Amino acid sequence: MDERATEAVPPAGMRIAACVQQSVVIVFLLGAVVPLVTAAIGTGDYAGLLDPGLERFDDPKVWIPPVGPDSVWNPLTWAFGIARAAAIFIAPFAVLAVLFGLAYLPRPEVWAHRPAAERLAIWTLLCFALVVFTLTPYFAQLQNWLLD
Repeated sequence: MDERATEAVPPAGMRIAACVQQSVVIVFLLGAVVPLVTAAIGTGDYAGLLDPGLERFDDPKVWIPPVGPDSVWNPLTWAFGIARAAAIFIAPFAVLAVLFGLAYLPRPEVWAHRPAAERLAIWTLLCFALVVFTLTPYFAQLQNWLLD
């Protein structure tokens, strides 16, 4: 009975790798995509989604979703601010997330937990897509907008 119970739980390293990968994708979405979409909705300039910049959307800090009071004590202000700072420099985090996934995917004990291994493979592919996205000129333009 103990043997079955230990087989049902994926290895801890695999769960940590998946958690790191999910965090990287979520931080990028919160820090870069949410302000960009909020800016497009706020200005009504949906074409700006393909061409973000100060001339179209103004300062990105203006477009952080206004949830609650804008003060130092609001935890959402900190969450969006930290996510925005991390999204600017997301490339090294995404590379590390891909490496974490690639370190665990070839292991046979990981594939003994097929659903968890498939989720890890999907998150690894998403992080790899994020790495490829950071190499595009569009990301450089988005990064310049976020830096202002």
